[in-house]
Amino acid sequence: MRGGGSPVNCREARRCLSPYLDSELDPTTTFAISEHLRTCDPCRWRFDAERDVDQCMVSRLNMEGMPDDLWRGIIRPVRRWHLIRGRFLASLAAAALVAFVAWAYWPWTSDAAPPHRLVREFLAETDGGRPYPADPAMTVSAGTRMALGPFADLVVNFSDEVARKHVVQLVTVTTVQDADGSDVVELRLNCCGQPVLVRAARRDRPGPLREFLGADDARLAALPTTARVAFAEREVGEYVVVAMSRHPVRQLLAAIRVN
Repeated sequence: MRGGGSPVNCREARRCLSPYLDSELDPTTTFAISEHLRTCDPCRWRFDAERDVDQCMVSRLNMEGMPDDLWRGIIRPVRRWHLIRGRFLASLAAAALVAFVAWAYWPWTSDAAPPHRLVREFLAETDGGRPYPADPAMTVSAGTRMALGPFADLVVNFSDEVARKHVVQLVTVTTVQDADGSDVVELRLNCCGQPVLVRAARRDRPGPLREFLGADDARLAALPTTARVAFAEREVGEYVVVAMSRHPVRQLLAAIRVN
């Protein structure tokens, strides 16, 4: 939409809210929309309204196996109706459409397993998937390197390719201890306007990440989740690294390596 990181106006931002929410924009446009929402209250209200509808729909449908195109075809008209007609009437319209789709295509989620505890923690600390509060000055550039806490030999190294395809803001790096004393490093960042939580532990003392050791894509996809949060896992040397986000993070995990 705009080149070189130019700011966007309200009209441009509002036209891009749905693809922004679905992580479909290029990194430059995503960053521009994110910055606009950070400073514009009316546009942020519209974005929050769209996300409310999105989460309402997700919470009532079993999303497993639903094609992305079908999901967008369902949710985007409801988002627009929500903004045009207001919260009350839109809630009724959304509830009616949810009931119809659930009856016609998918079973109710009451029989589904509850979301994985890590997904619940992630959505709780991000208020349902909002970006982490971050200083724009922390946006990484190509060649940025950072050690992950006490794991001095485990380094995040953002290559030219990652920096070109993703707008990444580093937020925090913290270390927590599991009940058995295992160190777990938690890296919080925003990627293209979406929050990402990365956790790393030693493979011989994985603590809460034990279940992810050796997990392939099929096993990760089978983990119960909600709000389209997905897991990614990579084993790097003596470490296991797990990420969760609504945004694709495989390329980010590839940036984590042993020094």
